[in-house]
Amino acid sequence: MKEILLVLPRFNRQKYDGLTDQVWNIARRLTASGQAQCFIAAVRSKGEAAMEVVGNVQICRFSPECRCCKWICRTCRSEDIDAGNYTLPGLEVALSRKQFDLIHVFGSGRLCAQVVDIARRRNIPCAVSCRSEDFRLTNPRSGAGGIEPGNNFARRYRDYGDSLKNANRILCSDHYVRRLLAERLGDRPLTYWQPGVDYEHFAKLSKVDFRQFYQIPQSRMIILSVGRVSEERNQKILLDIVGILNKRRWSCQLVVIGWEASAKYAAEFKKEVNERKLSEMVTFIPGLPPGDECFRAAYQAASLVMLPSLCDVSGSAVLEAWAAGVPVIAAPVGSGGDLIEDEVSGKLITPFDFHS
Repeated sequence: MKEILLVLPRFNRQKYDGLTDQVWNIARRLTASGQAQCFIAAVRSKGEAAMEVVGNVQICRFSPECRCCKWICRTCRSEDIDAGNYTLPGLEVALSRKQFDLIHVFGSGRLCAQVVDIARRRNIPCAVSCRSEDFRLTNPRSGAGGIEPGNNFARRYRDYGDSLKNANRILCSDHYVRRLLAERLGDRPLTYWQPGVDYEHFAKLSKVDFRQFYQIPQSRMIILSVGRVSEERNQKILLDIVGILNKRRWSCQLVVIGWEASAKYAAEFKKEVNERKLSEMVTFIPGLPPGDECFRAAYQAASLVMLPSLCDVSGSAVLEAWAAGVPVIAAPVGSGGDLIEDEVSGKLITPFDFHS
């Protein structure tokens, strides 16, 4: 049986996000089917186990080394960890003891460069997954914030160094980032790849009464937003929508599910909720662990899913909503812009125009 190593910035089962879910599903399904034995490697945060086995998948966590210290400390921002701005010294030692058939790294920065370099030196095929979020790209269709995607892309591309050039295969989750990479690398190493979701799981009626569990009145329409709480995900603009709709007597409840990728942004979000006197109209759920029945129940209770991300709308969130039979309004960036046909399968709105 082939052995595959999947590397990502973090695998925290309490701070579960779309990327973690994607990697976990790949590992779980390949291992369960007998197609391959998968292993997961990620950064180790304080309090996390160095190694655990879940569903026959071994999860190994290594202490990070960043520019300012030898361990995650208060000066190491969560955003830096997500961007891969560190290396995992222990990873190379672990790889010297085992010969993998394939290494697949999800993410950018120094971590990506380290993994690709190790794979090249050990003659192991290596694939890299790239998202618009890795390059902080705003699709020109969105016109959001006056950002110039080409210049932003050039700066972030330099951060990869030679890692993308040395990778055997680059998997792009949206066509926009694929086009930009093709201009520099050619088409040979590039593949458009949009991972799917478990349709039957989200289509099957949940046994959990989401409204009752979170004490949301039956009379209120639920607007759901899923994703890490951060400036890039742009959740604060949804407070404008709640305020406008409720002033028009459209009774609605905003439900935000996502762990706090940026403590500062999350604090600002909560402060605005209180200042606008929207506490009773906003339900904030700081992430849900994998397999939590409330996650599926949230989609099924929602009337609408809104994803106003500035950089990369999660394709998984769009597909999960559709599987649950819920319409989606999203920004035309990343995977969301590829999946949704405006006014046909959903609605595309520029990130800063969601309240219009």
